[in-house]
Amino acid sequence: MDATIATVTVLVGSAIFLVGAAIGVPRVFTEPDRAKKVRMLDEQIVRWRVAQPLYAIGPLVAGTGVGLLAAEVGPGSSRIWIALSCLLLLAGALLWSWSVYVRGRRVREFALGELPGWPFASYVWSTLAGLTFLGIGLLHAGFAAWTGWLTLVGVLAFLVLYVRLRDIPPFVFYILLPVVSLGWR
Repeated sequence: MDATIATVTVLVGSAIFLVGAAIGVPRVFTEPDRAKKVRMLDEQIVRWRVAQPLYAIGPLVAGTGVGLLAAEVGPGSSRIWIALSCLLLLAGALLWSWSVYVRGRRVREFALGELPGWPFASYVWSTLAGLTFLGIGLLHAGFAAWTGWLTLVGVLAFLVLYVRLRDIPPFVFYILLPVVSLGWR
């Protein structure tokens, strides 16, 4: 099977997200002082607002790439696992898109930690489930075994990180996905 288009789509989606992460005032996420966060975002509001659409679009494109992969695998359980992965990744990406839209519009409330947390938490859980199904599907579909195992080990590591810290930097998903997608070709 030729999954080149799926791989390229995941690579492009991940790159879009990572560009957004690079320009979107990344230090704001590690700054514990909320007043400093407000100042940082006030001083760099244009960068912050430009980055938000990139944060939103990247996961939608990457999830679409997983859907293209599902279309490439033969009929059967592999296709079902990967299609379910796509649906969960896209559902998570939509929740994430809402979250970045709100934080782009209500910057001060974001910096002060006053925005609802459920969209982000739902995005994380949906993405973790989607990646789990992707790993299972890759193992059943006959791709290089490392692609499925790396995906599942990554999910386990992300799960432990998220449960322990109650937070996770979303860029980790868009580092794992392109690496794994290179094994689909």
